[in-house]
Amino acid sequence: MFSPKASAMGHQFGSDLHSRYWTEACNDLISRAAKLWPDRISPVCQLPQSSGVNPEYWLDELERCVEMGFVSCNINPDIPGSVNPFTPSMKEDWWYPLWDKMTEFDLPGTIHASSTFNPAHHVTASHYIAQHHSAGVEILSSRVFQDFPNLKIIIPHGGGAIPYQWSRHRGSHVMLGLEPFEDAARRVYWDMAIYDQESMEMLIKRVSVDNVLFATEIFGAVNAIDPQTGRS
Repeated sequence: MFSPKASAMGHQFGSDLHSRYWTEACNDLISRAAKLWPDRISPVCQLPQSSGVNPEYWLDELERCVEMGFVSCNINPDIPGSVNPFTPSMKEDWWYPLWDKMTEFDLPGTIHASSTFNPAHHVTASHYIAQHHSAGVEILSSRVFQDFPNLKIIIPHGGGAIPYQWSRHRGSHVMLGLEPFEDAARRVYWDMAIYDQESMEMLIKRVSVDNVLFATEIFGAVNAIDPQTGRS
């Protein structure tokens, strides 16, 4: 699975046209790479997301990418990069045109933030994890999967802190009269790009092995050598 670099999707910069032109260029390059190595690369696209632009505007690019053989898409839950105008919660029906089109194509989507304007947050160490956690919590406490039962959503990097805060979310679902959180968590998929065995084991224990996808990263948030093991 090969997608544009998440932090460089650039949705927070410029106008909707800037986002569209950059998105098309990135997706075209991904397509070229997939055609060069079709037995090694499955292409994943980004969407022309931009502040103040509704999801209907993204759908023609999604359709173009499906026609080129793309197998999935990235979905940025924080389009402006943590500043106004804020992106609607993933539980809102604002997102429904995208969910509808993804269901039509039977196309899975990965919730993945891009960069941030918040100077207090390190992009990969803080911003990514916070956004993936909050987006996951929001969509799992919604009626999205009642309205789109065949929707395929992937939450990356083990869902941020969700497995660690498991009983907090179980308790919230009880208080709000929602389905058990452990059942909701099995409506999505979780990737295991989380770097250590103990965290992977916890994720599998929480959400079941059937809902966990193997994942590794070419670059990744952390590519240093571990001084304790001598390995990356």
